Amino acid sequence: MSPFDDARTATAVFTCEELWLLQGVIRHEVAQGEQWRYPPASLDLNDQIAESLLRCADLGIDEAALVLSLADALAIDYCVPQSAKSPSGVPIGKNILMKSFRVRREIELGSEPETEEPGTTPSASEVQERLRQFNGG
Repeated sequence: MSPFDDARTATAVFTCEELWLLQGVIRHEVAQGEQWRYPPASLDLNDQIAESLLRCADLGIDEAALVLSLADALAIDYCVPQSAKSPSGVPIGKNILMKSFRVRREIELGSEPETEEPGTTPSASEVQERLRQFNGG
């Protein structure tokens, strides 16, 4: 299977500050989008970012996972400057780019993400704990 198969995805966890930066740069459409093989815009990714920000606000959590395609990772690579900073001045551009690079590598190598079906809907604190474990923290 080619790494350019648009059906392949990988997951990356972003902090709320990173999601807000992504919300500011990932638009839902781009001029002359049909001329790009991988346009630097995505309605699906834009929607996913918005939903993740709402989930963070509603559940009081500090991060959320996005399911990214190769096109999404390339849009992030195109739109996010390395020097991007959070509103508090913390550099976060490189962190976001590294996550997009890892997604691209995972898609290229064909790693399958590990998933488990929970028996019940987890609480907000359980979601936060699982995210901490996922991030190695």
